[in-house]
This record gives sequence, C-alpha cells and structure tokens, in this order.
Amino acid sequence: MRRVLFAAVFAFVIVAMLAPPVLAQAPAPKVTITGLFDQVTSGGRNFYDGNYSRDGDREWVARTRFRPDIEFAVGRTKAVLGIEIDIQYGQTGANDSGFPGNNSGNAGGNGSIGGGPAGGKFGTNGNFDINTDVGGMFEIKWMYTEFDLTGKDSILPFIPVLTVARAGGQPFGTIANYKQSAYASGDFGGVDLYTTVTPDIKNHLAWVISEDQLAGSNRGIPNQRFTRGEDWALIVSPEITPFKGLDLKPLFSYFHADGVTNRASRNNTTNFMTVGGAMNGAGAYCNTNTLAPTVTGFAPATTNAAGALVSTPGACANAGDPTYHENRYTVGLDARWRLGPFGLDPTVYYQWGSYTTQALSTNGSGIGRADGDAMAWLVDIIGSFQVGPLLVELRGTYSPGNKAHDNLSLSKRYFEPLDLDSGWYTGWGAILAGGIDYFNGGGGPSNSMATNIGYDRYGTARAAARVTYNVTPALAVYFVVTPTFSAEKVDTNSTVVLAAQQTYTNRTTPAGAPAQTGFLKGDSRYIGTELNVGTTWRFAPNTALDLQGAYLSAGSALNTGEFLNGSLVQRDANDAYTLAARVRLAF
Repeated sequence: MRRVLFAAVFAFVIVAMLAPPVLAQAPAPKVTITGLFDQVTSGGRNFYDGNYSRDGDREWVARTRFRPDIEFAVGRTKAVLGIEIDIQYGQTGANDSGFPGNNSGNAGGNGSIGGGPAGGKFGTNGNFDINTDVGGMFEIKWMYTEFDLTGKDSILPFIPVLTVARAGGQPFGTIANYKQSAYASGDFGGVDLYTTVTPDIKNHLAWVISEDQLAGSNRGIPNQRFTRGEDWALIVSPEITPFKGLDLKPLFSYFHADGVTNRASRNNTTNFMTVGGAMNGAGAYCNTNTLAPTVTGFAPATTNAAGALVSTPGACANAGDPTYHENRYTVGLDARWRLGPFGLDPTVYYQWGSYTTQALSTNGSGIGRADGDAMAWLVDIIGSFQVGPLLVELRGTYSPGNKAHDNLSLSKRYFEPLDLDSGWYTGWGAILAGGIDYFNGGGGPSNSMATNIGYDRYGTARAAARVTYNVTPALAVYFVVTPTFSAEKVDTNSTVVLAAQQTYTNRTTPAGAPAQTGFLKGDSRYIGTELNVGTTWRFAPNTALDLQGAYLSAGSALNTGEFLNGSLVQRDANDAYTLAARVRLAF
C-alpha cells in the first residue's frame, strides 16, 4: 500500500513540475480593446476653401469619432484590428450618405469644399439625421499581425538578435521619425522589421506598398492601361541611444512611383508647362504617341468658358501612363535630447531624385517627355524649457521652394514627404495647422499646409512659440503664436495658391502665344500670423475637455488675382478665425 501511495505522490510531483513549462509554451489568448471617443464641435470663417480673398465660407458643425483598436494576443504574437467611424450631426447634402440604405457616394452639399460622401464634412463617413440609422460606416485603419521573426522561439531561431515583424495595414508610428509628421506618418500597407541589436541600438526596416499591379494589368498599350503601376517605398531608420537622454534616428528612404501616385506622396502642384496643368494629374503621364500636337508656344490653344486650360486630347486612362517614373531619395536625421529642464528636437533631411512627365514645348513644337530633377531639404528644430508648471517651446522651420516662374517639369525644389496624414505642425495652430478639430486646419482642404511641407511650390519659413501653464495637474492653458512665410515669393496673380483649388482663370492663353499674367514673378512671402489660445481640463478619469480659439492675421502672400471681364482684378486677403471644443474619452 505504501509503495502504491509513494508511486502516486511521485507521479503527482512529476506532473506538477511539468505543468508550468507546458503552460508557458501555450499561454492563454488575450483580447484587449483600447481607443477613444471624440465629440467635436467647431465653427469659423474664411479658411475652409483656401481662398482668403473671398470670405463667404463659414460653418458651425459637430461630429463624433469612434476609434477602437482591438488586440488579439497569444504570448508575444499579436494581431490588431483598428476601426474608425466619423459621423457628422445632421444631414448636410442632398442625401445623408451611408451604405446600403442611405445612398452612399451620391453627390450632395458643397463637394468642392466639404469633399465627403454625399456632401458631408471632409473626413466624415456619414450623417446623423432624423432617426439616424446610418449604415456601413466602418473604416479599417489597421489590420496587422506582429510576430517574432528572429531570436528565441521565432521563425528563424538560429539568428540570435530579436527581430519583430509586423505585416499588414499598420501605423508608421516611429518607423521613420520621432517628430510627428516629419517624413512618414499616418498608415500604410506593407511590412516592418524591428530589430533589437542591443538595448541602445535598434533598427526599422520597412517596405511600404503604396500602389500595386495585378497580373495582366501591365499588358497592352501603356497609356490605355487602368493600372497605376507599382509604387512603393523602402525605409531604413536605426534608433541609437548614445547615452541616457539622447536619441538619434538616422533615415534613408527610397520612393518609386509609376505614373500618377497617391497625392500624399506627391504634391499635386499646379504647373503651367505640364500637360493637364498639375504635377500629379493624368495629363502629366500620358504617352505622347496618342496625343495630338495641339500645343504651340507656352499654352494649349483653347480654354474652357471659365478660362481654365483644356486638357490635351488623347486616349489616356485616368491613371496616366505607368511608364513614366519617379525615383526619390531622402536621407537625414531626427533626434531628441533631454537634459534636465531643457529639450531639443532637431530634424534635418535632404532629398533628391528624378522624374519624367509630359510637358509643353517652349518652341511651339508641341508636347513630349520631359526629364526633371528634384532637390530639396528640410530643417525643423524645437527647443523647450520647463520650470515647475510652466513649459516654454520655440520652433523654427525652413524648407526651400520654387520661384513663381520656375517650370516644375524640369526641376522641383520643394520637399515632398512620403505621408504626413494632415499632421504637419499639428498642435502649433488651428488654421494654418491642425488643432483639436483635426478635420480643419492647414489653410484649406486637401493638399494644404497640413498635408504638405511648405506652401504650394514656394516652400516654407516658420517661427513659432508655445507657452503652456499647468494651473493644476488636471487643468492646463496654452498660448501659441506662429508667424508663417514662404521661402520664395508667392505670385498673387494666381487665383488660389493652394494646389487643391488653384485655377488658371487669371491668365490669357491665346493660340500660339505665351501671354499670361500668373506665374511670372513673386510678390510676397508673408502668409500671416496665427494666434491661438486653448485649455485642457481633465475633469474625470480618462476624460478631458479641450477648448481652442484661433485667429489668423492674413498676410499679403494670401492676396489673389482674378481675371474678370478681360481685366485682372486684385483682391486683398481677409483675416480668418475658428473656435472649437472637444470632449475626449480614452479607454
């Protein structure tokens, strides 16, 4: 009996000893949900359409954002599903949008300014009208899997250093830069490999797929294909900590684009000498073999009733010809240094490359391929000092641009990021940059100063000061002043200098003559000075109320010219303002 009892106890002890390793090898699955709810309301005047000389644009709107991230984890392996829903209060267009019951995608409202489905606010999915019932509103922001590629218990365990792979739709995060929206922010589809060589030396190697090409799409006549080609980027960005308080992040990035590409990666700047008039339009990438030589001198022979250039005829698909390529290289350094109460965040990038577009001939021979070169740089430095509850921050930014008369078909001197996701200068303004209402700001809708570094083709020169005082741990007030200039003088004979709205209504284009009134010389660099005041009150756990007011004293670079009844009419820019409130619940 004793032998049987001893054997049973011994077996139990052995099983108990083996149990922990078994459990360690097969951890229990875990699901975690984090995210936020935003209730935002804002109003303002004269900056929504980007034309500061006409101040009829005004609004007061409210909306809700729900942004959850659902993480599914088993041990070190995890998958994340990020969802985003943005719905505006009240119907704002001819229908209330939504799918399937609410006519998603039909035009309504002021699409040229609002830009959303069915005339909704730019960035929104739909509208809460009477009885709401809005369907089909889910946006998939992230959907990726993160797993160990090398190191112990990985796919390649014979490689001793740890590399964590992330595959799928994911955020850029700090892959390319520490500073928000310096080169690559927002989200992308692709793969990132994060290698830990030592605790102080790490590296990101990311392959970003912007546009892809399916089998068979690359066959046929190039300019009649509906493919947009193969557009992709490679990012190599180490993270080095020489000593505590100093982090260095060098960057090398290569970007390749075939034909038209995403406007986040190429500024759709207006260019008088490019076919179609825009640097990222289909006309710039048509094949010359199918285009009638209707161009003599500097401009096409005809304009439409509004005076805008008529696209050169041809059988060019909307995507443009993917045999026209762009190759762009970016190198530089982003860093952050903390020394007691002092902080320094410098960013220095240099960029160069080449591209091919369809351009207008200057000798009257028609149109053809034009090879251009790109070269630009960016310097962005933030210095800070904190004493007790007071934080003082100073920021200086400079990046060159092109002169008004430059032919962008031959050279580009403005810096082009991979993706800023409307985040450039966020927190340092609300009109010329994004504020607490992140659907406005940047000076106008898409292709604004929040989505591109610089003012159209003219580059940027900014100085900013931000003072934050924490009255209590739960209550903070801040003040921001941001004088903004362009690096090169803006030609104020153009109607609206922001590329998303810029038109040719200001220039004469008779057949066979290079006559024009715009894009001949620059007039002013001063864009304006923005003043901000705001407060953040954390009145409950994980909940905060943000209030912000902003006023832009418009500069002469925002003046415009309109060609009316055969005469050029000059219009002075008017000031702009906005007020916003937001209640955020983070969980």
